[in-house]
Amino acid sequence: MTAVILFVLGAIVGSFLNVVGLRFNSGLTYGGRSACATCARELRWWELIPILSFLTLRARCSGCRTKISWQYPLVELWTGLIFATVPWVFIPSFALFVVITIYDLRHKIIPDALVFLSIVLALLLRIILGGSLLDWLAGVIIFTFFASVWFLSHGRAMGFGDAKLSLAIGLLLGGAAGLSAVVVAFWLGAFFGLAMFFSGRISPLLRGAKNITMKTEIPFAPFLVLGAWLSLVFNLDLLHVSLLF
Repeated sequence: MTAVILFVLGAIVGSFLNVVGLRFNSGLTYGGRSACATCARELRWWELIPILSFLTLRARCSGCRTKISWQYPLVELWTGLIFATVPWVFIPSFALFVVITIYDLRHKIIPDALVFLSIVLALLLRIILGGSLLDWLAGVIIFTFFASVWFLSHGRAMGFGDAKLSLAIGLLLGGAAGLSAVVVAFWLGAFFGLAMFFSGRISPLLRGAKNITMKTEIPFAPFLVLGAWLSLVFNLDLLHVSLLF
């Protein structure tokens, strides 16, 4: 029952995180009634129930019948799962990670304001939790790796925002889970990219991409965040660093 309550609470929060991710840096406020992005009709209460409204409306606005993006229920579902599976001390950081994921998917960039806040939150939690030397250095190690890829590829293979996000993830999760998060992120990213390439179909979550090639730019922050979540939930140590420290 506790997990169900946490899931429902997380889905509600996820609905708000959708708003934050979509309106951040847009000049729009986060308050006021939600409205259809196409016809501007204000949504009624029964159209705002997380996940369920999307299903009952069959993914279309009840007014203009425009398709509703799958982003909304997926973020609500994911945030609900995060609340139900992640220790509460990690929830503020992961809520921020969800916003970063939404923004990166839409704009292919991670705003400094969001990523620096995530680093501060991760550092505060690391101070509270303590840990081994590797737990403290994991963020720097992962950041150095991603920053090197960014520098050597002149930004073509990796964005510098991903490096800064990896610093927050390493600090937050520590050595074993943090390094495992990166491994899982690369696995997920490779699977996603290859699946699109061989199927010839573009994910609807990738805005602006018209066809898929080996050079198609795919935001990596969503995979880093997914990897961090899975690594934390399953207590992963894929590189067996706990045997060394």
